[in-house]
Amino acid sequence: MHTLDVQHNDMSRIHLIVTEAQKVRYQGQAAREGKSLGAWLREAAEERISRPAARRFGTPEELRTYLEGCWERAAAGGGPDREPDWEETKKLILDSKIRGPEEFA
Repeated sequence: MHTLDVQHNDMSRIHLIVTEAQKVRYQGQAAREGKSLGAWLREAAEERISRPAARRFGTPEELRTYLEGCWERAAAGGGPDREPDWEETKKLILDSKIRGPEEFA
C-alpha cells in the first residue's frame, strides 16, 4: 500500500553503496547525535558543500608565488623541512584507524 506524504513529496532517493564497517560507523555516529542516518548523511553532505574548495592555481605565476611562500615558511622553521613530531604522527595513525582513512582525504 502506498501513501503520499505531503511534506516529503519533493524528495528523491539516493542509493549509496558503503562497506558494512562504514555503515556501522555512520549509524553509530548518527545515533550518538540523536539523528536518523538519513538526516546525518544529509547534514554531512551540506557541511562538505559549504567548505571552501581546494585552492586551484590559474597560472604558473600563481603556483610559483604560492611555492615561494611555502619555502619562506619552511626556512623560518615550519614546513616540509621540519622533522614530523613522532607523537603527532602516532596520533594521526591512531585517528585514521579509528575514523578511517577517508576522514583524512
